[in-house]
Amino acid sequence: MRCTSRFSIRPTLVLLVCALASPAMAADGHPQIDQNKGWRTLFDGTNLDAWEIRKTDGRPGRAGSWVIEGDAIARKGGDYLWSKEKFGDFILDLEFKVAPGTNSGILLRHLPERPEGKSYWYNGLLEIQVLDSTGTEKPGKHDCGALYDMVAPKANAMKPAGEWNRMTITAKGSKIQAVMNGQQVLDVDLNDWPEANKNPDGTPNKYNKPMKDIVGPGYIMFQEHGGPVWYRNVFIKPLD
Repeated sequence: MRCTSRFSIRPTLVLLVCALASPAMAADGHPQIDQNKGWRTLFDGTNLDAWEIRKTDGRPGRAGSWVIEGDAIARKGGDYLWSKEKFGDFILDLEFKVAPGTNSGILLRHLPERPEGKSYWYNGLLEIQVLDSTGTEKPGKHDCGALYDMVAPKANAMKPAGEWNRMTITAKGSKIQAVMNGQQVLDVDLNDWPEANKNPDGTPNKYNKPMKDIVGPGYIMFQEHGGPVWYRNVFIKPLD
């Protein structure tokens, strides 16, 4: 569709028509996956070739910690699932579901280098929280869709445990956005975090590095946190 008109139409209406006609974005705010337009498959239900099981410091992890179950990646316990490649700027699109009470996370721009004895997040990373938080009326910084320990999601878009959720995460420089189940849950600028251990609202966070500095490439990780979680239809579009 070509978005032009010979008639006198208000500009805002023309913009709306063009947006709805865009072949790259569906009406629910999630992208249309087209591998002819830069999208790559990280998991399509057939193999884990794009992933490695590792400990948080990068050492090889316990075999069987993550397995293919049906058309999904299933957490079985042990260690984290890492992307083999590092990604800095990208759009990540996936589906996930949790069991009742599950706590997990999607970790972005992770680098394993850290002082000996320090936790994997010591020098900073970005974690989009995955949590069974269905029914939470006012989600906080640790609920599903949050930028963990940094900012709460704008809305609780989480479906009940056992149902599939779709999430699209866009990381472009200092800008981090996320859409979950058709609702925008995150739209932040990491430049608003110029100090270590401190959020813009004055509350503390656990990161010992100013989050404005978490802009370079790192690994994508699915977190091992003790509860059943499944991921499927994992696609990425690098923007670097």
